[in-house]
Amino acid sequence: MKIGITSRRIASVVVAIAALTALTGSAQAGTTKPNGLSTAQYRALVLRSEALNQKYRLGEWKGVPRGMNLPEYRALVTRSEALNKQYGLGRWSTSAAPRATSGVSHGFAWGAFGIGAVTMLGLVLLAAGVIAGSRFMRDAPRVRTS
Repeated sequence: MKIGITSRRIASVVVAIAALTALTGSAQAGTTKPNGLSTAQYRALVLRSEALNQKYRLGEWKGVPRGMNLPEYRALVTRSEALNKQYGLGRWSTSAAPRATSGVSHGFAWGAFGIGAVTMLGLVLLAAGVIAGSRFMRDAPRVRTS
């Protein structure tokens, strides 16, 4: 009976530790300003981070062409989407262009497999012939004609 009680106690302690760890992590994530930084230092860190995001095209700057600022890019995207909608292009297209298919593309292409297998067999036979021929020519007796 002590084993059951002891294992329950251990399980409850592990669950309590896991819950406290999760709550501590979420509480720390809720604060935006790291401890030990003044307001001016934190503002400088935020400005530096935004400048690096802009330089390396990360975050909201992802996809923005060089030489264009964020509001200009958003205006261009909005205009492009409006024109696509007006003329029925892109996701507003009512009919998709018909695709030209040469055959059934479902399943395994046994024809292509057969061609590849026959080609590989031919290469193996050719290599075996070259090896056998070179050995035969090396071991053949030579006739002297002088």
